[in-house]
Amino acid sequence: MRRLFCFLFLVPMFHNNHASAWDKWKLQQDTSQISEADQQLLRGRLKALLQKQQVKDSLNKGNVETLPLVGIPQLLKGQVSGLYVQESTGEPGMPKNMVIRGIGSPLLAAKDAVGVQPAVYVNGIPIARDNNFTYSIQQYQFNRLGPGTDNFAGIELSTIESVEVIKDPVLLAKLGPLAANGAIWILTKPGKEGRREISFDGYVGLATKPVVTPVNAQYENLFRSAFYDKYASASDKLSYPGYLSDETNINYYGPANWDDAYYKNTPIYGGNLGIRGGGDRANFAFMGGYMKNANVADKTNIERYNALFNVNMAPYKWFNFGTTINASRSLRDRNRSLRDRFGEAAYVPDLSVPISPNRDKYGEYLDVYKRALDNNTVNMLNLAVNLDLYLLPNLKFNTNFGVDYSEGKREAFFPGSLMETNNYMSSYFGFNQRLVFNNSLDYNFKLEDKHKFDFKLGAAYTQDLYRYHYGRAYDGPNDFIKVNVVEGDSQKGNYLTPIGGLYVNRWSNREDFRLHSLYLSGHYTWNDRLDINALLRYDGSSTVQPDSRWLMTPAFSANYQFVQEGEAEVVDKLSIKASWARIGKPVFTSKYAVGPNYTADLNWGSEKSLVSYNGFAVSSRPYSEGWVGYGIQWPYTDHAELTIDGTLLEKRLDVRASLYQKKDVNQLVNMPIPAEYGYSGQIINGLTVQNRGVDLNVDGKILSDPAGFQWTSSLNLNFNQNKLTALPNGKTELKVGDRLLRVGQAVDQFWLYENEGIYNTDAEIPVQNGRKLQFDGVDFAAGDPRWKDQNGDFVIDEKDRVLKGNAMPKLVGGFTNQFKFKGFELNMQWYFALGQKALNQRAASKYDFINTENTNSLDGIREVFHWQQDVDITKYPIYNPWSPLVAYRVDQDLFLENASFLKLRALTFGYDLIQLNGIKKKFQTMRRAYVYVSGINVLTISKFSGKDPELIDFNGYYTGYGLPLSPMVSVGIKLEL
Repeated sequence: MRRLFCFLFLVPMFHNNHASAWDKWKLQQDTSQISEADQQLLRGRLKALLQKQQVKDSLNKGNVETLPLVGIPQLLKGQVSGLYVQESTGEPGMPKNMVIRGIGSPLLAAKDAVGVQPAVYVNGIPIARDNNFTYSIQQYQFNRLGPGTDNFAGIELSTIESVEVIKDPVLLAKLGPLAANGAIWILTKPGKEGRREISFDGYVGLATKPVVTPVNAQYENLFRSAFYDKYASASDKLSYPGYLSDETNINYYGPANWDDAYYKNTPIYGGNLGIRGGGDRANFAFMGGYMKNANVADKTNIERYNALFNVNMAPYKWFNFGTTINASRSLRDRNRSLRDRFGEAAYVPDLSVPISPNRDKYGEYLDVYKRALDNNTVNMLNLAVNLDLYLLPNLKFNTNFGVDYSEGKREAFFPGSLMETNNYMSSYFGFNQRLVFNNSLDYNFKLEDKHKFDFKLGAAYTQDLYRYHYGRAYDGPNDFIKVNVVEGDSQKGNYLTPIGGLYVNRWSNREDFRLHSLYLSGHYTWNDRLDINALLRYDGSSTVQPDSRWLMTPAFSANYQFVQEGEAEVVDKLSIKASWARIGKPVFTSKYAVGPNYTADLNWGSEKSLVSYNGFAVSSRPYSEGWVGYGIQWPYTDHAELTIDGTLLEKRLDVRASLYQKKDVNQLVNMPIPAEYGYSGQIINGLTVQNRGVDLNVDGKILSDPAGFQWTSSLNLNFNQNKLTALPNGKTELKVGDRLLRVGQAVDQFWLYENEGIYNTDAEIPVQNGRKLQFDGVDFAAGDPRWKDQNGDFVIDEKDRVLKGNAMPKLVGGFTNQFKFKGFELNMQWYFALGQKALNQRAASKYDFINTENTNSLDGIREVFHWQQDVDITKYPIYNPWSPLVAYRVDQDLFLENASFLKLRALTFGYDLIQLNGIKKKFQTMRRAYVYVSGINVLTISKFSGKDPELIDFNGYYTGYGLPLSPMVSVGIKLEL
């Protein structure tokens, strides 16, 4: 068990199923004077020790190693029970959301989605996610400022040796607060003892464009005619959009063939070369490669260069050393949507005339866009260094140091021809820097052969620095000066000085986070049947107020093996494990630590760049970030789990079921206070969310003839329900924007009006005491929707909205089958999510054309891909779009849809050429020559009316902006020499 603790505290170079150079050399030295029988016994114990350190819920890389995937979320999707991956867009390199065993807090804004993500460790180093602080200076929060590239997209998947999804409470507690939401433990390929090995894998493929039905203005005109014929007044008809009224305008009534310019079959390719080798006292590994992945839409793609170097040395019996360096550089071409461009520029143009659906006219727009600039670069470095000192036969000291550094840069320029004669330029540079330093002392002993004890005393220190510099400018002298919006020396006071004549905004910010932890753990084993673990941590955070800065948390578990191997005929192994842990939840903003403070809104309305210091008369209240007072405490999470694990039928069937409860307690939330205070609210502790569920894993060897047909199958399921159990000060409800949080209800439910049809005539509208039914003081009229009066007060208002549907699925799983026959191999992966709903905002916007086109906001944008039949126009009633009630508002169950789906996510067919006698004889040093053809996103089965039920935002809204999850076909080869 000693090696399990080392595994969990940064031992990246002695990992997985391979014994390290030190272990094997030490074993040889220690066994040189004993009998062969005793040597075999010691080797057997070492093998059992290595098997014991394996964390369950590991990824079977054989199922996904041939797929052209970009990042860790795509690698894990559908592979492990309890992990849900939300891929809201197919744009390569964009961040993906991962959730382990449910969301621990409400997802009210884009930045909240980052707060529920699990920690990802690469060789023991926790990867730092982008800090959310840029959202505080953004008017539009479609994307975070900067390159917008997922940090996990910088990890080359072919360099990975193993991936474990850690859900066990005690193991998470050992990792500490950073793993409060769960953890993903990744180990890269280590050095290899013995004969030098060379590996190469490469692939080429094609992302295939979808089948769409383009439309032109004639279709849109026919769609709107039903509304104009039924409800439009004379003045409404006179204000009919000009691009729709002129049927001779070939730009809009001509061919609708924009899709040929927007969607294109796009090549993808990649390759990696590696070499590993060494002796029994030192070994090494080096890998390098390149990858380019793309989407069929809007010329979006990502390129990545990667390098991995690993060295392990054991120069003495009492000392070993290892280090791993993992580096990558990613370049990404982003989408060219109007919404994202204007959102970056915080600029709303004249939206009365949309882009033409004609390919030639759209091509003219693309020609102008070629003069734009949008460079997005991310550099990543991950370094792990480990030293072990064996002071005594049963006393070991370990020290390790890790660095995770990533920097992002974006340079953007949009010429005046794209911005109504006002050009725009911006420059962003930011970085995340994480330093990790751990020390531990491990002591173990045994009494007789039945009682084994292992104690560890350790200290861990984590230091984060998040920093960015951002500048933007409008109306430059010409379209040739693109990104030089600032000048000066970054080390001097004139840094970020605007170039003469430009209107420049600039921001610079930093966040510091420091976490210091002390821990004591103990492990007891009785007769290799009973295992008891206990842990006590003392964590201190720089982002918590001084009087609550330190948090004491315990954890414990007990595992008992009722049946061990060889004790029964039908059941090979059977064990039951109970565990519980309390883990502090880190807070990554420092503003709570300084005591009473607030954030002032010294700007013009919602435009954060037009501050009052520029002479604009503004009111600085209310303070939208809320008041921070005294008494801010550590949030924490309680994890409890009961697991039954069994192996049956001569090791042909493995079954594991886990009942769990995860309770995120005392979280911070902005609670309303009296308006006369001038603040939007007060940030206090007290929000608690509970998740309960079941994980089920079934792995079976259905057919296992080594010389014939083999069939293995695996099924993973997760059923989860969340519930809000407490709000601060005993409150039972909290309204936040268009969401309502109610104690006893799920935190991912929609707050909606229940739609019961349409009032076709005024006579159908209820009347009471001579007064018609009203909506917020406005009388209902013919053509308005029937919204249910839930409380019977004869007024439709927000009190009649109900909590309905869940944005997160209730049941998620994957079903994988692998077939083998004499070198041939077929892999098939199904992925499904059931029980979630989605609000079709795309449909609501299309029907609410009167309000969206007449509003001065980015909601009125009509992208070129909106010229297609992507909304089922047969399922919605014809309401009066001019009604002051806003008949097609999205917050009604009219637009609530079932977003459940079943997907054939991946299909691979391959053959190992080494099975051919001619190849085997001619290339005797070749261990593997595997050729394959694979496909991903092969088939989707769903009742959802949008393009894809996965293309839904974190909050359950479907906007239609997610680029398609393109079917991809690739052919490749994997060589091992």
